[in-house]
Amino acid sequence: MKNSKDHWSFYNLAGRAPLSVDEVVYWKNALKKILKIGMEFEFNLPDKKNGNCKGDSKTCPCINLAAKNECWKKCVFEKDCKEFPRSREVCENASKDCEGTNCNDCANFKMHCAGIYCSRFISKCFDCKEYTMDCEKCVFRYDPDKNPELIRQNLKNVLKPNNTYGQVSSTGVHSIVTDGSLLGKKGAEIITVGRRVDYWEFYKMADKIIKEASSRGAYLNERCSFHMHALASYYGKVVDDQERYSIPNRVTELERNLPEVVLANLHQLVRRYQNAMTWMMMGLNEKDRLTRWEKFRVSVIPISAVLNDMQQVKSEVSNTAGGNKYGWINYNMVEFARDGNVSRFHVEFRACDGLMSPSAVAALGCMYYALVIKAIEISRYGIVEIGNQSWLKQAEEVKETLLNNMKGYQDGDRFGDTSKLYKHYDVLISESLDIVRQLKSILIGIGPAYEVLEKLAERPCALRRCDGHEWDRIEKDLSVIVTKEDQIDIALSEIMTLNQVSECMSEDEWIHTVGEMLYTMPELKMGEDHEEIEGRIKTFINKKYENGELLWSNSIGAPIML
Repeated sequence: MKNSKDHWSFYNLAGRAPLSVDEVVYWKNALKKILKIGMEFEFNLPDKKNGNCKGDSKTCPCINLAAKNECWKKCVFEKDCKEFPRSREVCENASKDCEGTNCNDCANFKMHCAGIYCSRFISKCFDCKEYTMDCEKCVFRYDPDKNPELIRQNLKNVLKPNNTYGQVSSTGVHSIVTDGSLLGKKGAEIITVGRRVDYWEFYKMADKIIKEASSRGAYLNERCSFHMHALASYYGKVVDDQERYSIPNRVTELERNLPEVVLANLHQLVRRYQNAMTWMMMGLNEKDRLTRWEKFRVSVIPISAVLNDMQQVKSEVSNTAGGNKYGWINYNMVEFARDGNVSRFHVEFRACDGLMSPSAVAALGCMYYALVIKAIEISRYGIVEIGNQSWLKQAEEVKETLLNNMKGYQDGDRFGDTSKLYKHYDVLISESLDIVRQLKSILIGIGPAYEVLEKLAERPCALRRCDGHEWDRIEKDLSVIVTKEDQIDIALSEIMTLNQVSECMSEDEWIHTVGEMLYTMPELKMGEDHEEIEGRIKTFINKKYENGELLWSNSIGAPIML
C-alpha cells in the first residue's frame, strides 16, 4: 500500500510497519544524544627522492673546486718534505755530474715533489678552513620535510592520537596510519574518534588536522578521499587485564534495537540524493575531471530498500562493490537482531573527495547526522519512495556523467569523467538545495552548517578551484563569521542555561531585565536603544518556542531550555 505526504510518497509494507508518534519522538531524542560522527582524512605525503646524507660527509667536493683553482693539489706534508734528508734520489736537478757531491752542500739541490701522484699525498682540503660543501642542491642530502615516515611521526607527536575509541583525545584523533592508495610511502590517513554532533567542535578538529598536515607538505589529489562514519555509540573492545570480574565483550548505548524501517529510509534518502551529495562533495580542479572515480564509492541508486529488507540491501551493496566496503554508503558494520531490527547502527559514507576546507568538513558531518534524524522523522509514514521510473532514468543518466570509472587499479587513471556534467548543473543544484532545505529544521540547531551547505550546493569546491581559487580563498568564502547577532544569541543562551535572571513576575519583566544586562556587557558594544534590544530578545525566544526548545516556567519566573 502507498500513501502520500505532499510530494513525498511512502510504502506501508507487511512486517515493516511505520513508527508511531511516540516511537519517532523516542528515537529522535535517543539518537540526538548518542549518535556520533567519526571522520577519516586521507593525505598524500611528499615522495620526492631523498638521500641519506645529513650534510656531514667529508667526501663531498668543496664549492671552491674548479679547473682554474688548484688549491686542492697542495699536500698536507709539503712542509715536512722540505725538511726531508737530501739525496740524489729525491733531487729534481740530479745528474751524472753529481756523483760524489755532498747533497747537503749543493746549491742546485731542489726537492722533487710528485704531487698528487705521491704515495704519501693527502690534500689540504681535509683541514682547510675555507672548505665548504653545497648541501642545499645536493640530491644525496637528507631532507626531513620529504621523509614520509618522519612526517607521520611528527603528525603523531603534534596530534597525539590515543588509539582508543573509548576516550576522545585533546585533538579528537584516534590513530594515524598508512593506506596503500596514497602516495609518499602510503601517505597518512588520520582517523578521528566518533564525536557527538556539534558544528564548531567538528570545525576546530578539522582545522587543526588540515593545518598540521598541510604545513608538513601533505597534499590532496584524485587518490585522496574523506570518509565519515555515523554510529550509535558503542564500544566493542572491552578487556579487563587483571580478569578480576567478567566484562561483556560489547558496550552499547542503544537501549533497544533500532527499527529496520529507519535504516531503510536512510538508504532511500541516500539513493534519492546520491547525485546531489556527490556534487556537493567534489574537490578536484580540472573541468573534465572534477571528482574521483567510482571504484571506491560504488553507486547504490539501483538497490532498493522497498523491494529488499536491509539485510538484503547490506549484502547487495557489498556484492555490487566487489564483495567489500566500497559502496557509496557502507553497511558492513551494521548488525541485525533476529527480528530484523538493527542491534548495532554504524554506517560509513565514502563519497567525499579530499577537502582542505574545515568549514566544508564540519558542515558535511552535520549533514550526515541530519540525514539519520530525517530518516527517523519520515519513518512515521512508512518507507519513502525515491521517484518514478522517469526520475530513476534521469538519475542514472546524471550519475553516469558524475560518478563513473571502474577500471582496475593498474589499468588507468583514478578520475571520474565529468566532461558532460555541465549539461546537468541545473538539476544537481536544484536537488542539492532540495536536500539541504529538507534538512534545514535539523541543521539550524547545530551551528552554521545550513549556510555552508547552501554555498556548496550552489558551487562545490571543485568548481571554485577551477575558477582559480586556492583552498584559503575557498575556506574564506565558505566560512560563516560570527556576527553581532550571533554574539547576542550566544549571550542569551548562556543567561538562560545558567538561569542568571529568574523570579520574574512575567515574561515582559524577564525580557526587560535581560535587556538591561545585555546593554551593560562591554564585549557586545550595544549601540541600540533599549526597545531594540528587547525586540531582539523577543525574536530569539519566540524562535526557540516555535522549535520546541524553550518554555516559560511560572514557578522559576524565567524561560527554561529543553
